[in-house]
Amino acid sequence: MVSEINSVSDLNSSTLKPSVSIDNRQSVAGETVPSDPQVLATSTPRRKFTKAYKLKILTAYDVCSNALERGALLRREGIYHARISAWRKQLGVGDGGKKATAKTLRSDYMAREIEQLKKKLAQAQAIIDLQKKVSELLGTHILSHDSSEVS
Repeated sequence: MVSEINSVSDLNSSTLKPSVSIDNRQSVAGETVPSDPQVLATSTPRRKFTKAYKLKILTAYDVCSNALERGALLRREGIYHARISAWRKQLGVGDGGKKATAKTLRSDYMAREIEQLKKKLAQAQAIIDLQKKVSELLGTHILSHDSSEVS
């Protein structure tokens, strides 16, 4: 079908038509009806997971030591990470200690700080008691009544 075209008049409709006709119409009872260009979605039934299966997957997910293993598990089972999070919330299973909320982090920090301050207070009280005993032994008062009055 190779031919030379010398002018615009040589271009007729027969040379521009494709050799294969593509017809998007279907005939129904003698009438041509345009077909729907949209692909019809086939509905697959939703997967239902038992509680035992969910717990099995959650424990296997927690056992994985790195992200590659966790990703391989999710691909093998055909589930997404969001499903794991939803199952944890649904079953009340902890996060394996991997992530903590801001509230628990703050309360842990405050508890550590309180313990440190209690130790410092006990140390300061011990030092004060020691200073009192030393001043009693030496017979001198650390803060005399006359020196406390500044004129």
